[in-house]
Amino acid sequence: MTESIAAPAAGVAVDNVGGAVVEAHDLSRRYGEGDTAVDALRGVNLEIERRKLTAVMGPSGSGKSTLMHLLAALDLPTSGYVVLAGTKLGDLSDKEITKLRRKHIGFIFQFFNLLPMLTAEENVVLPLSIAGEKPDKE
Repeated sequence: MTESIAAPAAGVAVDNVGGAVVEAHDLSRRYGEGDTAVDALRGVNLEIERRKLTAVMGPSGSGKSTLMHLLAALDLPTSGYVVLAGTKLGDLSDKEITKLRRKHIGFIFQFFNLLPMLTAEENVVLPLSIAGEKPDKE
């Protein structure tokens, strides 16, 4: 039995071999309200192509982390939307987002975030086990 993660976004090719792996469309993120509101991002449009090295650079406070959190579905935009692997993220359930993230996103954290009671190998295998998969022998 196969389980669908989510439906493709309208007008987005699913088998997009050479195209964008993630897209941001008029993406904005505001924290707070009224006089204390802070716009971390305003109207960002971007496409990150498959097999292309992409760097997000800028001074402290310029919105780099906010952008990465939105692109990885760790946070929700105030306006605009993200398309990840051909799927528009806005209307997905937490379960669907978790499955999409597990299948298509790899995180490299500034700090290791390893579980100290596990070996390095066990830390690497843990996400696969949670996904019900087994690591390759290689």
